Amino acid sequence: MNTAATQLIPRKVLFGNPVKSSPQISPDGRRLAYLAPVENALNAWVGSLKGDDYQPVTEDKERGIRFYFWMADNTHIAYIQDAGVDENWRLYLTNVETRETRDLTPFANVQVRVTRHDKHFPTELLIALNKEDPRVHDVYHLDLLENAPLPFLHW
Repeated sequence: MNTAATQLIPRKVLFGNPVKSSPQISPDGRRLAYLAPVENALNAWVGSLKGDDYQPVTEDKERGIRFYFWMADNTHIAYIQDAGVDENWRLYLTNVETRETRDLTPFANVQVRVTRHDKHFPTELLIALNKEDPRVHDVYHLDLLENAPLPFLHW
């Protein structure tokens, strides 16, 4: 075998960011969101289905966004991110109109998991946090209008 002629696949091809990924149509069917790089970090982009008006609505410059979803109110995108590279995921909410982003779980050393979001409750989420005990996630009801997680269910 001639190793001089063998070419390795560039790392960027295997591990780099996609051009675009994870497309999602808004619940009302009027907009499309997807993940694409901004300064080499994946961010959420939103535009109209029929237009060429896509713009980034998030401003992550570190790790990039890997998981996001539309809220049923058609105005917000929620996403989780491991900003500290410590597996303590946080939940963020971005208004696609104003581009304002809020950290909904600003707790140190706490991991969030999105348990449920439902179109019948457009401003509410069920999330699981290991806030009380790092080994166990308790479920919390999060009302986005109240801006703070409230205990929903404890075992």
